[in-house]
Amino acid sequence: MLEAFLPKSATRVVVYLEPINVRWSVQKLGAFCREVVGVEPDAATCFLFVNSRRDTLLLYFEDSTGGQTLTKKLNKGAFMLPARDEDGAPFAILHPRMLPRLFRT
Repeated sequence: MLEAFLPKSATRVVVYLEPINVRWSVQKLGAFCREVVGVEPDAATCFLFVNSRRDTLLLYFEDSTGGQTLTKKLNKGAFMLPARDEDGAPFAILHPRMLPRLFRT
């Protein structure tokens, strides 16, 4: 479902595991990706963020027109985030085909 909204050039999705304010602007999201996450936004990389309740998902990516966002809010329940790696990184990298796993069925 969510993978349908990714750009065709997307080959990886960076899921940030800590909550953020999902009302941030595209400029602030781009800077956050570069400075905090440490990953440069490009056409092959999409970023997923959640709010503190984990009921709102924010998709951010950059394309030829600039930064783009898409928000999905659940009526009930929460998004399931991947577990942290042993290295304790604040993000996980997924292949776009793995995105349906974030939704409980």
